[in-house]
Parts: sequence; structure tokens; C-alpha cells
Amino acid sequence: MRKILFKIISFSVCIMFFYATSLFAAGWANDGGDNWFYVEPDGTYAVSVIKSSGDDKYYIDENGAMVRDYLLEDYNDSIYYFDDSGKMVRNTWVAVEPTQVYNQMDNPPTIYLYYFGNNGKAYKAKDRIARKTIDGKKYLFNEGGQMLSGWINEDGERYNEYDTEADPFVGFCYFAGDETDGVLREGWSAYEEGSVEDRYYMRNTLWFYFRPGDNKKVQSSSDSSFATKVINGHKYAFDDNGVMVEGWDSDTLDVNNNNNAIRSKQYFMEEGNEVGRMAKREWVFAVPSMKQNLDDHDQEIERWFYSTSGGDIVKGQMRKINNEFYAFNSEGIMKSGLCILDKGTRRYVDSIDAERTDAFDFIVSRHYVSTDKTSGTQLYEIFDDSSQVIFYFDEGNDSENDTVSTFGKRRLGERKVAFADDDYAFASKASGEFEGYKNKRYYQNGIKLKADPALGIGMVFLGYSNSEYGDSVDYKPIYNNSPNSWARPDKNHNGIMSDYMVLRKTSDYIAEGVYPVFAAIDGSGRRYTRNYLVKRDKSKNYWVIGNNATVLNIYEVPVRYSNVNGVWTWQFQSDVADSNGKVKKQWIKFGNQDEYGKTCKESKKDPGDYALSLDDTYCVNFRFADN
Repeated sequence: MRKILFKIISFSVCIMFFYATSLFAAGWANDGGDNWFYVEPDGTYAVSVIKSSGDDKYYIDENGAMVRDYLLEDYNDSIYYFDDSGKMVRNTWVAVEPTQVYNQMDNPPTIYLYYFGNNGKAYKAKDRIARKTIDGKKYLFNEGGQMLSGWINEDGERYNEYDTEADPFVGFCYFAGDETDGVLREGWSAYEEGSVEDRYYMRNTLWFYFRPGDNKKVQSSSDSSFATKVINGHKYAFDDNGVMVEGWDSDTLDVNNNNNAIRSKQYFMEEGNEVGRMAKREWVFAVPSMKQNLDDHDQEIERWFYSTSGGDIVKGQMRKINNEFYAFNSEGIMKSGLCILDKGTRRYVDSIDAERTDAFDFIVSRHYVSTDKTSGTQLYEIFDDSSQVIFYFDEGNDSENDTVSTFGKRRLGERKVAFADDDYAFASKASGEFEGYKNKRYYQNGIKLKADPALGIGMVFLGYSNSEYGDSVDYKPIYNNSPNSWARPDKNHNGIMSDYMVLRKTSDYIAEGVYPVFAAIDGSGRRYTRNYLVKRDKSKNYWVIGNNATVLNIYEVPVRYSNVNGVWTWQFQSDVADSNGKVKKQWIKFGNQDEYGKTCKESKKDPGDYALSLDDTYCVNFRFADN
């Protein structure tokens, strides 16, 4: 900006005075030197008065001499300036030394600037301050006609630059450059002098916006809220000092009282990039505030957020963005992995911390581990499949390299998830997680059930049947292996509900004639499709599988299934002596009660894992216990 000169350059003016031929001739006269006087018609000398010569005006002081380089304030409080030739200046800036100023400011500059209009009078305020436009630029003048500079309040008071205990922008609403500049700022203006206020201690540059209409900075009227303004199509927020907000609005201050407006964290560039604009319909990668996630905030870990057209962040819901679905927690942080949503509203409920959740426990008892958003504390929750659904969202490392094009999207179908105990396949569709029997496999809470790798064969508890062989009516092939009224803990597992037994043919638990039904699955989780077969697992146990892949028995001795006279029957090997007393192994029909009693008791296993007898006691999850 062009600076105003400190001193008016003397004009080459040819002033034609009427030379008095005698002391009593009216008009201008001099003493033969540089001193000029004015003689009134009555022969007296004029004093303390402005006199004209052609179009120009001059001032005669109280001694009757014309003044030069003189600042005059008359009885009407009008202010004039007479230059080095004595002529009254017009339409001109004048820089005056403080020693020439009678009415000095409380906080004076090193030089005073005045502007004298077409009538020769200095621009001045009638009350406090006046805003004047000169050559298309706006300036402020006080009641003494002095141009104001620096930070200025509404009373025309300037900030005292020697006050190191306060920031100059606190309590001041205008900024007018330095004492040789004085142009009122409008639009964006940067302050780079540093701040003594704690809330700005991390910021090297503070931005203000001065309204073009009244040149006042935009600021909030309260320290508990923000003022917002749309500038060039973008919304910005300003605090009670007029400082533009960057990053999150605040943990204590908020926009529209909901603490959810966010701004970009770009640095201002001279090429014109904007800083601080409110994000609208865009992804933002930012460090959460203290309220959103204390650990992330303290460690400065950035997370993904999405802002609406109004600048509010999306929070507490699954939302479709650019034809993809994303999940956001109650504080607006985009979530990945297994997320639990409300079945009806699709509101976000919680996230399953799979790395700390035992999938076996989750399958059986619906318990999962969640992590508190602020403290990081592990919480043990229960999934309610009657009102909640689970979806899987692409996982990543929450970095700018893991952009939203590859991170956070909802994925349907099967996805591998690493749980605390093992990797499992999780499957879902548009309505939520798979449940029950689909694609010849069983799912519980979305997790595909699989055989234990140590056995290679597994079984799924389907429900109850009125047939001992599970092949009649009144049971549904839906896995329902959760705590129920017939479940009880065994002495080997201390009452943990994920390890429980179901007793058969005991009136205290199950009515007479009601039988549990189990389906056999292979190592991939696929249900066996053939009926009436015997499979040997990796521990050399023999699984007797009947109709509809139901598990009928498990033995330690060799067993086979045979169709004898149109009836499917399983047989086992036993040592039988012939008529000569020679012992041979023969296949004994299972239906023979005498042989059955002797052999079956020998085939039972001791209490422990991966043992099951379907004779008297059914042990869910491959656990066997004493009666």
C-alpha cells in the first residue's frame, strides 16, 4: 500500500499580494521581509482571523502575522492547516509533529495524520469516531480530527502497543494498519505477532475477517458460542475475539449448540487457498477432539469424518455416501471392522473389538469386547440379535494412504475376521449378518461355524426333536447354541456359559421323549450331504451320521454303517470267540443289547475336551463331563 508522506511538500505557488503603499492602506502588507500582515479598512491590523487572497486563504495570528506550517483549531472546533507558504491546504493529507497538537490522544502515535477536505476543514468525528472514504479507501478519525491506526475500539481508543499483558485484538474491533498507513482493513487479514492467550498458543497465524460494510471484525458476542459467516460460498466460524476457528470448533464452544461443525486444516497460501473453511459434503482426516476420543487426541492420531452440506459431521449412523455405505459412531468417527447397528433405524450402537473378543464365546453366549471411546477401557457387552444387526466394514490403518476409496466401506458376503481365538469367516447381506443355515453352512451372529482343526469334524446343535435319531418332525435346522433353560455348567468349566452341557432323558431338564439334534460339519464348515455314514476324525474317533447329517454317536472303536435287509444299521468290531475258541474281530450289530452294553461302555471317553457320548449325556461344544 502507498504510504502517506510525513511532510507536505511545499508548493511552488505564485501568490500575488497587494503591496500596501502605506501603513493605513487596506489589504495585505509586509515588513519588507518574510512577515505578512493584513490591514483592515480602518487602518488596524487583523488578528486571529482567516483572510483570503484570491482563491486561497491564510491565517493571521494573535500578533497580526500570517502563520506558516500551522495547525489551527478555531472556536467552532474546526481544524485547519496552513502550509509552509501560509496557504490553507485542501483535499490533502498532512503529517503533524506531536508538539504541534494541542488535543493529544491518550495513547499517541509518533506522528499525527489529518486529512483536510475541500473546505479546508479536517475530517473529524462528532461522536467518538467517523469513517471516511478517501480515494476509494476507508479511514477512521477521532473527535480531534486525527487519523486512527492499529487496533481500535468503537470509542476511538487505540491499543497500547506497550501493553504486553494483553493481545491487541482483544476488545478492539477495527484494524487500520500502522500510523503512516491507516487504511481500514476489510476482508481477510492475518495477525502473525504471536499471542499471550493460552487458546492460541499453538498457532503462528491468526485470521480475522473484517466486514466490507462497517469494517468491523466478525466475532461472537459470547465466549460460549461462535459467530459464523458465509464468505465466497464457504462458511467460517469466529470466536469472541474475532479469531477464525481452525480444526474442530472446540470442546466447550460450539456452532448451533451441537459441537459438531468441522473445518479443514489447510494452511493459508498466498496463491489464494482458503484456510478455515467449514467442510461441506467432504471427507476430513483430522485428530479427534478430547470429547470424541481422548486417547486419539492425546496421541494426535487422525481419523476420518464426513461433513454434511450444512457443515455438521455425520454421526451415530450408517450413511450412504457416493453409493457406498459407511458407519460413524456417536462422535462422528468413521468405524471399520464389525459394527453393530440398530435393526430398525440403522443407528450405530457399538463396535466389536474382534482382536479381544473370543469368537467361540461370542457364538455361544453373544458376549463381545468393546472399547470405551475416551478412556480406552475394555467393556464386555451382549449382542441382542432381536433388535440389532452386524455389518462388516473394510479395515485399514486410519491413515491418509488408506483413503475412503479402500477403507471403511460396507462389505456384504463373506469376509475373514481375526478374532482372539482364531480367524473366522463373517458373512452378511443387506439386512444384516447371516443367521442359521445358508449355502450348506451354519452361521451364528454372522460367524461361519467350523470344525475344530484338531478334529477335522465338528457338530452344530440344531435344537430338539421328538425322535431319538433326529430324523422325524418338529425341529428346525437353525443353530441356537445359546444359554437356555436346559443348560447347566459342568464341574470342569466353572460355570462359564460358553462351556455347558445339555442333559438328555432327565426330567429335570428335558421332557421325556425330547432329544437334542446335532448336525455334522466338515473342516470347511460345510454340512455333510450324504446320509448314513461313518467318518473318522483326526483323533481316530468314529462319528455315526444318520439322516439329515445328524450326529447319532461317537465311538473310539471302529464303526460302520450298513444297510441290512433294507434297514440302515451301524455296527462295531468286537472280539468274538468261534467254536474252536479262536478269537476273531467281527462286526456286531448295534441292536444287540447284550453286546451293546459291553462295547458301548468300553467306548466312552473320560471327561475332557472333544469327547462326546450320545448315549446318556450330550455335551455341547465337544465337551464331556461326568453325570
